[in-house]
Amino acid sequence: MVGMAKLLVQRSKPSGYVYVADWSGSSLQHKMDHLACFIAATLAIGAQDGRRFDAEYMALAEGIGETCYQMYARMKTGLAPEFVQFTSRDLEAGRSAVFNIGRPETVESLFVLWYYTQDPRWREMGWNIFTAFETYAATGSGAPPPARRRRAPPSRRRAAAPRAHRR
Repeated sequence: MVGMAKLLVQRSKPSGYVYVADWSGSSLQHKMDHLACFIAATLAIGAQDGRRFDAEYMALAEGIGETCYQMYARMKTGLAPEFVQFTSRDLEAGRSAVFNIGRPETVESLFVLWYYTQDPRWREMGWNIFTAFETYAATGSGAPPPARRRRAPPSRRRAAAPRAHRR
């Protein structure tokens, strides 16, 4: 973790968001995938063993957790893009990433941060993300909209399961 913190962890300007940059093999790419938001939970859990870097890991976990939340909060719908880029204008949705596939990493990290800190702001952040999904991504059936569903050809469909009878 120390190597990651020294080599990949960056701060955006002007907001000072903490993020884990991508390494291309020869240089840093100032972007962070939503998938990288798991690292906040990993660091928070790792900071619980009473060792030398616990305070630094927890501070880093909280900084990354805040950035991951901002990936949601700074978007018009409140839903995060697949990745963000850090430019002179700070955190921005990547041009090819303006979609959300319902990844759980940020909300999982927010829960872990709340669990270890008991700070209600982490729960509030999680609630804000939940309400954005309810508002902009929920469907009546819990499944994708019909236009996006793929059905097997009729010969491969299974028989429908029997329905429970109401009393």
